This record gives sequence, C-alpha cells and structure tokens, in this order.
Amino acid sequence: MDGERRDMVGVPVSASAATGLRWGARIWTACVLVIVGVLALTAGFPRDIDSDGLLGTVERSVQLALVAAALMALVVAWRRDAVVVVALVLIGSGLAALSASLHPPAVVALLIIAFLTPALAFWLAWQRDRPRRSSVCLALVTAGALVIGSVGLGILYDHMFGPTHPRSTTPRLPVERVEWVWSGAVTDTSFRVNARIAADDARSAALVVAEDLSASPATEDESPRGPDGEIAAADGTVHDVDPVGVPEGGIVTWTVTGLKPDTRYEYRVVVDGDTDTSRGVGTVRTFPDGPSSFTVAISACARTGSEGAVFDAIRGMDPELYINSGDLHYGNIDVDDVDMFRARYDDVLASAAQSALYRAVPVAYVWDDHDYGANAAGADSAARYAARTAYRENVPHYSLPAGSDDGAIYQAFTIGRVRFVLSDVRSERTGASLLGERQLRWLEDELAAASRDHALVVWVSPVPWIGFSGGDSWGSYPEERRRLAEHIEDAGIDNLVMLSGDAHMLAIDDGTNSGYGRSGAAFPVLHAAALDRPGSTKGGPYSHGAFPGGGQFGTITVHDDGSAPVTVELAGWNWESERLLSYTFRVP
Repeated sequence: MDGERRDMVGVPVSASAATGLRWGARIWTACVLVIVGVLALTAGFPRDIDSDGLLGTVERSVQLALVAAALMALVVAWRRDAVVVVALVLIGSGLAALSASLHPPAVVALLIIAFLTPALAFWLAWQRDRPRRSSVCLALVTAGALVIGSVGLGILYDHMFGPTHPRSTTPRLPVERVEWVWSGAVTDTSFRVNARIAADDARSAALVVAEDLSASPATEDESPRGPDGEIAAADGTVHDVDPVGVPEGGIVTWTVTGLKPDTRYEYRVVVDGDTDTSRGVGTVRTFPDGPSSFTVAISACARTGSEGAVFDAIRGMDPELYINSGDLHYGNIDVDDVDMFRARYDDVLASAAQSALYRAVPVAYVWDDHDYGANAAGADSAARYAARTAYRENVPHYSLPAGSDDGAIYQAFTIGRVRFVLSDVRSERTGASLLGERQLRWLEDELAAASRDHALVVWVSPVPWIGFSGGDSWGSYPEERRRLAEHIEDAGIDNLVMLSGDAHMLAIDDGTNSGYGRSGAAFPVLHAAALDRPGSTKGGPYSHGAFPGGGQFGTITVHDDGSAPVTVELAGWNWESERLLSYTFRVP
C-alpha cells in the first residue's frame, strides 16, 4: 500500500485547489481564445520586418482554425483534463510556430505563455490522483504529438510554399562594397542603375561605364555631360558617372545618358574610391533606335528570395529585357512600413540566381498584389504609401506619369518600333474601377497613339483579361473591360498583344476569346507564370490551352526588318528551356 501511495505522489494538490485550477484554466483559456480570435479578425498581431509573407496568406485562416480547435477541445473534454493538456500544448505550439515566422519574438513568447499556463494548471489538477506512470505517459504522448506535428507541418509547408523546381547552380558572390545592383529604364541612348551599398559608413558611390573596361579611362573634364549634370559614356571609353552621396539605407541611383544605340555596356560601382569587382558589376545593352528583331522575357510569381533554376534559363535566353509583371516577392505586407518593403527587395536582389539575372539583363517591373500589399490588395491597402515609396527608391523604373513622389506606377517605353505599356492594377483599384479614371484615360490615349506611331503595341496587364465574372481579374470589372475593348475597336487598333501574369500557368489565346467589345475584335494574349509557386489556372478559355506549374516563363520575339508585316512569336518555357507552347502571328 505504501508503495502504491508513493507511486501516486506527484505535485501535492488538494481537492479544492484542483477545482480552482480547473476553473481558472478554463476562464484563462476562454479569454485567450477570445483575444486571439478578435485579433485574427481585425488588426492582427504586429508583423516582424522579416516575416514570412507566404505564411501571411494563410495566417488568419490558420489562427481561426486553431482557436476553433482549442474551443472544441475545451468543451468536449470538459472533465478530461489530459485531453485538454495535449490539445492546448499542440495548439499553442502551432500558433507559436506560425508566429515565429511572422511576428516579433515578444508575440511568440506571449502565445507560448498564454497556452502553456492553462495547460500546466489542467495538468496539476489532473495528476493529483494519478499514478506517476500516468504522468510520464501523458508527457510522452504530448512530446510524440509535438514531434509528429512539427514534421507534418514541415512537409505541409514545403508542399504549399516550398520550391517548385530544382535549385539554381549559380554561385553566391561575396559582398565587397555592394549588396545588390540592377538596371532598367533603358532607352536607345540611356539606362538607369540602382544599387544598395553594403557599408553603413560609406560616403559616396560612383559608376564606371564603358563598352570595354580595358580601355583607358578618360578624365572627368573630358567626359560629356548629361542633362542632369551626370558624366555620360558616349564614345566607348571609360567614363565615371558623378559620385552620389550614400543615404541612410544605402540605396543609390544613377542615370547614364549619351550612349550608342543597340550597344552592350558594362558598369561597375565604385564606393569611396574602391571599385567593386563582385556584386557591383553588371551589363546593359541599349535598345535599338529603329526596326530591329529582339526577344523580351516575361514572368511573375516567385516565392520571396527564390533560388529557382528558372532564373538561369531566362538569363540563358539573353533577352533584350526581362519584364516582371508582379509578385516579385510574397511579402504580403499589410502595414505602412517602408522598411519591410526594403527588406523584401533585399531578399529578392541578394538571391544568387536572381541577382545574376538582374546583373546581366535590364528589368521593367510592375507589381501585383503580394508584392504591393496583402492578397487581392487595392487602393485601400494600408501598405499603399510604403509600397509606392519603396518602389521609387529601389526600382530602376521608367518615368511615371502619375508623378515622382506618390502615385500609381504605370509607365511606357519603346524598343525599336515596339511600344510597351505597363499597367498598375493594384494601387488605384477600388470596387468600381480596376485602374482608376486617371490611369484609364492615360491607357486609352497611350494605346491609341502608340498603335499609330509604332509597328506593335504590347500591353502588360498583371491580372488576367480573359474570363467570366468574378475573381481577381478583369472579369470582376466587366464594364471597364468593355470600355477598353470598345476603345480598341473605335481607335482601329489592330497591332496589339497582351502579356499577363498572376495566374500560375502558361497560356496563349490567339484572339479567339479576348474580344469584349461590340464587334468582338480581339488580340493575342500570353500568360507567363509561375516563376516559383505551385501551379494553378485562372480565367479562360485559351485557344492554345493552359499549362499550370512553377519554374515557367514566357517570351515575345519580334522580327522587324522595317517592312510590313511584323512577325511576332509568343512562347512559354520551363526551367529546362523546353518550349511548352507557342503561337506566331503577323501585324500589318
């Protein structure tokens, strides 16, 4: 008998104390569940600057599901303390694990305390009249469930948010004076470079530009000047673009002008007199200034900081330009925090695979939802100002008709005799309009004028054009889509092609399904995605079918010898550079 009593001895707790512990734990748990539920449905927990944006897409749903599970366990196991102990430990650990990738450490600690405290109280009440071996068994069951749950969560995360295709073999370059660099805003005589300087104490940064860096550098006085006073490379020799001060945060921008058309240049960043020979070196080819044949690559939708082999495949095509039509990252930032956007740009541009592409090929980029705000974000996004500010600071973009300080990021540019028009489908979106009236009028004028002055007009719309009503697409704005379709008809625009992303698929329509005006006049459409996200389809139907998947991109190749017609080829590719679909047409 004494042996049995000794085996029963755990933490001494009286019957009245056990009753108090149970009721205290029940009330505590109920209050915690109410608080977590209300936060999940309203403001949410504060986000960490390095939060996992992909998990952010399911955060609210997971939080509410775990709260419901805890409430169910509390009710169903009203008198079964052991069940509640296991449930609270598992649910609290699940919420903490989710929060560890999304929120500051203090939030994670509070969640652990909030759920483990009542679990401990339930355990103390339960163990008072249980054999010691039962307590050990309960501990082993709980530990086993935690291990199985963590492994299962890891597998689930990889399935939902992990890489979709093999990793790039591109080596990661060491950091000397520059963290990252990329170029854009290319014309036939100029380009722009943005870079992030690594050293916090750096004072100035300059750019060395030349056709051949083995040439002897010219002196500063000999170098021609651009309209803003910058030193420009115009004759193939080496020229130093005037140094700029390095601001807090380290982001600097240069514009190089006076260059030769259709010429490849190399640039190097010089920080406080030291030339970076690693991440601060890139190449740009200026655009042709007349009839020319070229290829432009396009895609969208990559997990933040992706190292997918698809970026190697794009670089291997040596395109004239790479267009990213949105979801450059999956930050899903839903707060007005410029630093969070800066951190996501750092994640993307420090990726070995992506940075190698951006150092070799200039970029044109407009956002979609996940790199602008939360899922399906519009003009009411809390992150709107921060997104616009960070874009202007970090991205080598073309002139923005909406203004240089704060405004939508729609833009246009020309390669040879082809006009590219890029839409901002997020930051002006409301329930009544996808683009907003100002951008809509600009787009109508741009399409009409470009169709008269150029051999081909390429309209980049990040969201799908073809589809029925509803969803995150033009289908939810049928009146605005019809207005544009009728404008295209009325203006006699017959040399238009659309490039799009968003949907995680490759798809081509030859114009069979893209006509929404009075006469049904239509244009070809190429969907190109996903860079590194699981496959899905959206919209349609598409005359040439849809190919969902990750590790995919598209190309538009223009054959223009100056005579009519111009031949255009649309194609979709995977990370192994295998062509999955294509369509060739001619425009008058």
